[in-house]
Amino acid sequence: MKKLTIDKHIFYYEKTMIYFYDKRYNNILFLKRINDDREKMNKYDGAQLIINFINGKLIFHPIWNIKIEKIADNIYKLDLE
Repeated sequence: MKKLTIDKHIFYYEKTMIYFYDKRYNNILFLKRINDDREKMNKYDGAQLIINFINGKLIFHPIWNIKIEKIADNIYKLDLE
């Protein structure tokens, strides 16, 4: 699993996922990669999850086959199903 830390929040996510953080709007978009690390250019399947940071709270918008597990305060594990 890979690890992403933003502010006080920690996200563990599968190595087949990649994220884009939009600091201006304070959102994270997680996508699923459909190729492996040996290829030079990434290919993406589609959006899996959007996370909005609003007033110190997280709002999860699961889009496709993802399980969100809260491990501890501000620590989350994201699994593709």
